[in-house]
Amino acid sequence: MKKSYFIKTFNFNLNLFMYSILGLFLVLLSGVFASKMGTLRNFSPLSKIPDYFDKLHNSIVMATVPLFLLLMFSIVFEIISRLKKDALSNYLKSIIETFSLRRFALQSEHIDKTLPEPQSKITVNPIYHDFNRAVKKSVVDITENQVLVFFKIPHSQQAQKILKEMEELLREEISSRNPDYIFSTPERIKNQLWFTGTKR
Repeated sequence: MKKSYFIKTFNFNLNLFMYSILGLFLVLLSGVFASKMGTLRNFSPLSKIPDYFDKLHNSIVMATVPLFLLLMFSIVFEIISRLKKDALSNYLKSIIETFSLRRFALQSEHIDKTLPEPQSKITVNPIYHDFNRAVKKSVVDITENQVLVFFKIPHSQQAQKILKEMEELLREEISSRNPDYIFSTPERIKNQLWFTGTKR
Protein backbone atom coordinates (compact mmCIF):
# COMPACT_ATOMS: atom_id res chain seq x y z
CA MET A 1 0.00 0.00 0.00
CA LYS A 2 1.43 3.34 -1.02
CA LYS A 3 1.19 6.32 1.31
CA SER A 4 -0.48 9.42 -0.10
CA TYR A 5 1.18 12.83 0.18
CA PHE A 6 -1.23 13.73 2.97
CA ILE A 7 -0.33 10.64 4.99
CA LYS A 8 3.40 11.18 4.41
CA THR A 9 3.37 14.81 5.52
CA PHE A 10 0.63 15.06 8.16
CA ASN A 11 2.76 14.36 11.25
CA PHE A 12 5.66 16.33 9.79
CA ASN A 13 3.38 19.33 9.22
CA LEU A 14 1.92 18.95 12.70
CA ASN A 15 5.42 19.12 14.21
CA LEU A 16 6.26 22.13 12.03
CA PHE A 17 3.08 23.84 13.21
CA MET A 18 3.90 23.24 16.88
CA TYR A 19 7.48 24.45 16.48
CA SER A 20 6.29 27.49 14.52
CA ILE A 21 3.85 28.42 17.29
CA LEU A 22 6.59 27.97 19.89
CA GLY A 23 8.97 30.02 17.76
CA LEU A 24 6.42 32.80 17.35
CA PHE A 25 5.91 32.92 21.11
CA LEU A 26 9.67 33.10 21.69
CA VAL A 27 10.03 35.80 19.01
CA LEU A 28 7.42 37.96 20.73
CA LEU A 29 8.87 37.29 24.17
CA SER A 30 12.47 37.98 23.14
CA GLY A 31 11.32 41.09 21.25
CA VAL A 32 9.71 42.48 24.39
CA PHE A 33 12.83 41.75 26.44
CA ALA A 34 15.07 43.28 23.76
CA SER A 35 13.03 46.50 23.74
CA LYS A 36 12.96 46.69 27.54
CA MET A 37 16.69 46.12 27.79
CA GLY A 38 17.41 49.00 25.41
CA THR A 39 17.48 51.43 28.33
CA LEU A 40 20.53 49.63 29.75
CA ARG A 41 22.72 51.04 26.98
CA ASN A 42 23.12 54.19 29.09
CA PHE A 43 24.80 52.21 31.88
CA SER A 44 28.34 51.27 30.91
CA PRO A 45 28.62 48.07 33.01
CA LEU A 46 25.39 46.74 31.44
CA SER A 47 25.62 48.32 27.98
CA LYS A 48 26.31 45.02 26.20
CA ILE A 49 23.28 43.17 27.59
CA PRO A 50 20.83 44.73 25.06
CA ASP A 51 23.10 43.53 22.24
CA TYR A 52 22.90 39.96 23.56
CA PHE A 53 19.11 40.12 23.64
CA ASP A 54 19.03 41.59 20.12
CA LYS A 55 21.20 38.73 18.87
CA LEU A 56 19.01 36.19 20.65
CA HIS A 57 15.87 37.74 19.15
CA ASN A 58 17.36 37.71 15.64
CA SER A 59 18.51 34.10 16.03
CA ILE A 60 15.02 32.97 17.06
CA VAL A 61 13.52 34.83 14.09
CA MET A 62 16.03 33.21 11.73
CA ALA A 63 15.11 29.78 13.09
CA THR A 64 11.34 30.30 13.09
CA VAL A 65 10.87 31.85 9.64
CA PRO A 66 12.20 28.81 7.67
CA LEU A 67 9.98 26.47 9.70
CA PHE A 68 6.92 28.61 9.00
CA LEU A 69 7.74 28.92 5.28
CA LEU A 70 8.29 25.16 4.97
CA LEU A 71 4.93 24.55 6.68
CA MET A 72 3.17 27.00 4.34
CA PHE A 73 4.80 25.44 1.27
CA SER A 74 3.71 21.93 2.29
CA ILE A 75 0.13 23.01 3.07
CA VAL A 76 -0.23 25.09 -0.09
CA PHE A 77 1.06 22.17 -2.18
CA GLU A 78 -1.57 19.89 -0.63
CA ILE A 79 -4.34 22.46 -1.11
CA ILE A 80 -3.46 22.99 -4.78
CA SER A 81 -3.39 19.23 -5.33
CA ARG A 82 -6.80 18.86 -3.67
CA LEU A 83 -8.30 21.66 -5.74
CA LYS A 84 -7.04 20.05 -8.96
CA LYS A 85 -7.86 16.40 -8.26
CA ASP A 86 -10.24 16.29 -5.32
CA ALA A 87 -12.02 18.76 -3.02
CA LEU A 88 -10.73 21.09 -0.34
CA SER A 89 -13.49 19.94 2.02
CA ASN A 90 -11.97 16.44 2.01
CA TYR A 91 -8.66 17.92 3.17
CA LEU A 92 -10.38 19.47 6.19
CA LYS A 93 -12.34 16.25 6.84
CA SER A 94 -9.10 14.27 6.76
CA ILE A 95 -7.55 16.48 9.43
CA ILE A 96 -10.63 16.34 11.67
CA GLU A 97 -11.07 12.58 11.34
CA THR A 98 -7.39 11.93 11.98
CA PHE A 99 -7.58 13.67 15.36
CA SER A 100 -10.95 12.05 16.12
CA LEU A 101 -9.65 8.55 15.37
CA ARG A 102 -6.55 9.11 17.47
CA ARG A 103 -8.67 10.26 20.39
CA PHE A 104 -10.91 7.19 19.97
CA ALA A 105 -8.01 4.72 19.84
CA LEU A 106 -5.86 6.12 22.66
CA GLN A 107 -5.64 3.91 25.75
CA SER A 108 -5.42 5.39 29.24
CA GLU A 109 -4.55 3.27 32.23
CA HIS A 110 -2.28 4.32 35.07
CA ILE A 111 -0.62 1.97 37.48
CA ASP A 112 0.50 2.75 41.02
CA LYS A 113 4.19 2.24 41.56
CA THR A 114 4.78 1.57 45.24
CA LEU A 115 7.76 3.37 46.68
CA PRO A 116 9.08 3.64 50.25
CA GLU A 117 6.84 5.89 52.33
CA PRO A 118 6.03 8.73 52.16
CA GLN A 119 6.80 8.71 48.43
CA SER A 120 4.27 7.51 45.90
CA LYS A 121 4.38 7.62 42.14
CA ILE A 122 1.84 6.99 39.38
CA THR A 123 3.26 5.77 36.08
CA VAL A 124 1.76 4.90 32.72
CA ASN A 125 1.50 1.25 31.74
CA PRO A 126 4.44 0.73 29.30
CA ILE A 127 2.28 -1.44 27.04
CA TYR A 128 -0.26 1.35 26.61
CA HIS A 129 2.57 3.84 26.20
CA ASP A 130 3.93 1.84 23.26
CA PHE A 131 0.44 1.47 21.80
CA ASN A 132 -0.37 5.17 22.13
CA ARG A 133 2.90 6.17 20.48
CA ALA A 134 1.83 4.16 17.45
CA VAL A 135 -1.71 5.58 17.53
CA LYS A 136 -0.33 9.13 17.43
CA LYS A 137 1.12 8.32 14.00
CA SER A 138 -2.19 7.15 12.53
CA VAL A 139 -3.66 9.21 9.67
CA VAL A 140 -6.99 9.26 7.84
CA ASP A 141 -6.91 10.45 4.21
CA ILE A 142 -10.33 11.09 2.65
CA THR A 143 -10.79 11.62 -1.09
CA GLU A 144 -13.81 11.49 -3.37
CA ASN A 145 -13.14 7.90 -4.43
CA GLN A 146 -11.66 6.29 -1.34
CA VAL A 147 -10.67 6.58 2.29
CA LEU A 148 -7.23 5.40 3.41
CA VAL A 149 -6.56 4.85 7.10
CA PHE A 150 -2.97 4.24 8.13
CA PHE A 151 -1.95 2.73 11.47
CA LYS A 152 1.60 2.20 12.64
CA ILE A 153 2.08 -1.26 14.17
CA PRO A 154 3.40 -0.96 17.76
CA HIS A 155 6.77 -2.49 18.60
CA SER A 156 5.86 -4.76 21.50
CA GLN A 157 3.90 -7.98 21.15
CA GLN A 158 1.47 -6.96 23.93
CA ALA A 159 0.69 -3.64 22.25
CA GLN A 160 0.17 -5.42 18.92
CA LYS A 161 -2.32 -7.70 20.67
CA ILE A 162 -4.33 -4.64 21.77
CA LEU A 163 -4.39 -3.35 18.21
CA LYS A 164 -5.48 -6.77 16.92
CA GLU A 165 -8.34 -6.86 19.42
CA MET A 166 -9.38 -3.34 18.41
CA GLU A 167 -9.41 -3.92 14.65
CA GLU A 168 -13.15 -4.52 14.41
CA LEU A 169 -13.93 -1.58 16.69
CA LEU A 170 -11.71 0.66 14.61
CA ARG A 171 -13.36 -0.54 11.42
CA GLU A 172 -16.81 0.18 12.84
CA GLU A 173 -15.72 3.63 14.02
CA ILE A 174 -14.23 4.51 10.64
CA SER A 175 -17.29 3.15 8.80
CA SER A 176 -19.71 5.13 10.99
CA ARG A 177 -17.83 8.34 10.23
CA ASN A 178 -17.77 7.58 6.49
CA PRO A 179 -21.12 5.95 5.62
CA ASP A 180 -20.67 6.60 1.89
CA TYR A 181 -17.72 4.19 1.75
CA ILE A 182 -17.45 0.42 2.07
CA PHE A 183 -14.49 -0.77 4.16
CA SER A 184 -12.79 -4.09 3.65
CA THR A 185 -11.00 -6.03 6.38
CA PRO A 186 -7.74 -4.37 7.46
CA GLU A 187 -4.57 -5.37 5.67
CA ARG A 188 -1.20 -5.61 7.38
CA ILE A 189 1.89 -4.78 5.33
CA LYS A 190 5.12 -5.11 7.34
CA ASN A 191 4.78 -2.63 10.23
CA GLN A 192 1.70 -0.91 8.79
CA LEU A 193 -2.02 -1.61 9.14
CA TRP A 194 -4.34 -0.27 6.44
CA PHE A 195 -8.11 0.22 6.30
CA THR A 196 -9.33 0.96 2.79
CA GLY A 197 -12.77 2.31 1.98
CA THR A 198 -14.22 2.54 -1.53
CA LYS A 199 -17.10 4.73 -2.65
CA ARG A 200 -20.50 2.99 -2.64
